[in-house]
Amino acid sequence: LLSMGRDGSRAYYKDLRIEKAPFLQKGTIETTGAGDTFGGCCLHFVLKYGLNGLNEERLTEMLTFANAAASIITTRKGALRVMPEAEEVERFLSGAGF
Repeated sequence: LLSMGRDGSRAYYKDLRIEKAPFLQKGTIETTGAGDTFGGCCLHFVLKYGLNGLNEERLTEMLTFANAAASIITTRKGALRVMPEAEEVERFLSGAGF
């Protein structure tokens, strides 16, 4: 996994290389916790599907979800107490056409 901040993210797994663009927010307050949020979301996908369950579709979904969650946290002050719940990330993605 490679978190590239405002340049998006990448995942390498077996022979796959997936890259996703970031969700840039106009209302960014600070970036504290964005990388931790990204990492936590990726870990959630690994725990949910297992390493052998990660295919191109799931890796793409993982990066999209993790980028969205990291984007949301940049609009808030602080880190841990303002981390978005999965439902909030899903609403954000739905509003963005995903």
